[in-house]
Amino acid sequence: MVSAQRDSVAVKPVISVLPLVYYTPETSWSFGAGAVGNFKMGNPLAETYESQVAVGGAYTLLNQFLVYGSWRIFTEENKQLFAGEIGWYRYVYFFYGIGPNVQESDREQFDATFPRLRFDYLRKLSSNLYLGFRYHFDDFDITSIEENGILDNQNIRGNEGGRLSGLGPMIYYDSRDSQLYPTKGIFAEASFQTYNKSIGSEFQFSRWQVDFRSVHSISPKSVFVWNAYGEFLSGQPPFFGLPLVGGNRLLRGLFEGKFRDEQLTLLQAEYRWKFLPRWGAVAFTGVGNVFTKENPFQINQSKFTYGVGGRFQLSKKEKLNLRLDIARSPYEDLRIYLTFGEAF
Repeated sequence: MVSAQRDSVAVKPVISVLPLVYYTPETSWSFGAGAVGNFKMGNPLAETYESQVAVGGAYTLLNQFLVYGSWRIFTEENKQLFAGEIGWYRYVYFFYGIGPNVQESDREQFDATFPRLRFDYLRKLSSNLYLGFRYHFDDFDITSIEENGILDNQNIRGNEGGRLSGLGPMIYYDSRDSQLYPTKGIFAEASFQTYNKSIGSEFQFSRWQVDFRSVHSISPKSVFVWNAYGEFLSGQPPFFGLPLVGGNRLLRGLFEGKFRDEQLTLLQAEYRWKFLPRWGAVAFTGVGNVFTKENPFQINQSKFTYGVGGRFQLSKKEKLNLRLDIARSPYEDLRIYLTFGEAF
């Protein structure tokens, strides 16, 4: 009975149901519906972080379809953390080749469907410090590629799809005042996964991943955040498992997946200013690149991005932000992102 009380929800969950209308260069306009639930576990008097569960589905004008659920759940007094994602995706992707010097003229389309599972389990060792494991699963079914394109003519590993299954340890530190919408503190995470046949993977390789974020309160209405991120692969990964830059989170302003390779490092920063109770503005920039041991990182090949954006808090009670970002990278087209939440 005591255990059941500890595992119960401390206060009534706040559930927001919203129509989903968003835009990214990789999806075009997307339409769907989603729900987000925020709650705290256990004793309402305990200092337990807020948990969040989200579900949704959407269809895009590029004939993409996705259904997903995600969760980030802290048990009472933050003793355990469960986080992850489950979903099914039918996507249109664009492939330019591998490396930091691909050409726009090489762009080609391929279609894929896949289920996805991401699962993290962490247990608190001491204040703000956690240790646990991470599991990744994707089962890519590439349903079409362009005839006489790079994927058709060149020996690109994974051009027929395949299953990825990776498991390994992770360590996590978080001193931010809020795990969902922080105004101060530090977040640091490092993980290692091995992908091999013994756990169901059709490709054998390993992945190191590091993510560091530092949040600084400049004034009661403004915050400065910077983020260092890296992925480092070794072995025989498929092209669809390679680290990539771009999209609405890692170096906004680059088309997601245009630049991909076995190693990735980047640094990005953002200034956030809330000028009205529910309205805000941001300015951001970033620099980074993909590379390999054979083609090492070179400063003069780095990708630089910058942009501005607006924020609107959809709910007075919960800080669920609608995000509009306009971003640019030299020699690339202007990119517009209309989505939810922050990039990092």
